Parts: sequence; structure tokens; C-alpha cells
Amino acid sequence: MAKPPTTDEKLDIIVEILQKMNKRDRLRTWGAFIRGTLSLIPIIIVLAATWYTIQNGDALLKKITSMAADQAGRVAQQNAGGLVDQFNQINKYLKK
Repeated sequence: MAKPPTTDEKLDIIVEILQKMNKRDRLRTWGAFIRGTLSLIPIIIVLAATWYTIQNGDALLKKITSMAADQAGRVAQQNAGGLVDQFNQINKYLKK
């Protein structure tokens, strides 16, 4: 028949379990720190983009407006060229 463990043996088992738990908790703490640090990256990016927009908003709006005006001018010129060709064809037809 097996002899029941003594109080010292029980305490040794408890200490061993607590040491394992301590290692696991330390690993969890580092993991949470790294996860928390990585979660700050999107917040930093948003804050940096907001700051840049506040500092350079006028220049950005001017650049966007000029690009939109250039593109609209090109589209209008292409459409007008086709319209002029159609008028010329109609004019030739009417002169006949």
C-alpha cells in the first residue's frame, strides 16, 4: 500500500506548480505588452495623417483641385473634338 505524501512533499509539489504558473504569467505579460504596442501603430498612423493634413491641407487642396481641373479639361476637349467632327459631318451632308 502506498504511503500518503507528507506535508513537506505536498509543499514541494505546490511550489513546483507555482513556479510553472509564474513562468506562464511572465510569458503572458510579455505577450500582452507586445500586442498592446502593436495595437498603438494604427492610432499613431491616424494621428500623423491628421497632423500632416492640418499642416499641409491648403497645398493638398490646391493640388487636388488643379489635378481635377486638368482632367476635366482633357475630358471636355476630347468630347468637344468628337462634337466638332459630328457638326462637320452634318454640315457636309447639308451642303450636298
